[in-house]
Amino acid sequence: MRPKYIFALILAALAAGETLQAQQPNPYRFRGGRYNGFEIEQGDTIISVAVDPLYVFAPPKNMKQYERLVRNVKKVYPYAIEARQYMRTLETELDKIKSPREREKFIASMEKEIVVKYTPILEKMTYTQGKILIKLIDRETSRTPYQLLRDFRGRFTAGFYNAIAKIFKADLKQHYDPSQGGEDAMIEQIITLIDAGLL
Repeated sequence: MRPKYIFALILAALAAGETLQAQQPNPYRFRGGRYNGFEIEQGDTIISVAVDPLYVFAPPKNMKQYERLVRNVKKVYPYAIEARQYMRTLETELDKIKSPREREKFIASMEKEIVVKYTPILEKMTYTQGKILIKLIDRETSRTPYQLLRDFRGRFTAGFYNAIAKIFKADLKQHYDPSQGGEDAMIEQIITLIDAGLL
């Protein structure tokens, strides 16, 4: 090999070595976790790694059910948040209106707006997604859909809609209670991961 090529190779190797030494390790993600860097304490190198939560399911069938639940929650969760915002707006505006007739007009106009906006969306949801939405509305508003209908439209209307829901094996009076375990606890875990940006 010619001396000038050898010299060029040596210079390139030295430059690469200095570049590597000058760079500090940056946090980066890998499958299953995140490398956070390292520290040297009393001559020992301590590597810091954050590991993502690991969920263990017995048969693959359970994993598929969980993945389906994740998809369904991700689809309906934004609508539950919107329901909370509508309820807050409705309550704020109703506090300003003193006349019962004006209150009824305002509630009717809000109902019409909601029906026009959300009927096409709700028609495309599956029964399972509808049942999850009922639970999430209770989670977000601290009131079941039945209670919301009863408070804003009256007992008769709430009972009518609940009877229709029961035809489709749903219950507008169903409460969301993740402390009891089961599907509600899994939904709460999924929402926590969604809010943290991990799903």
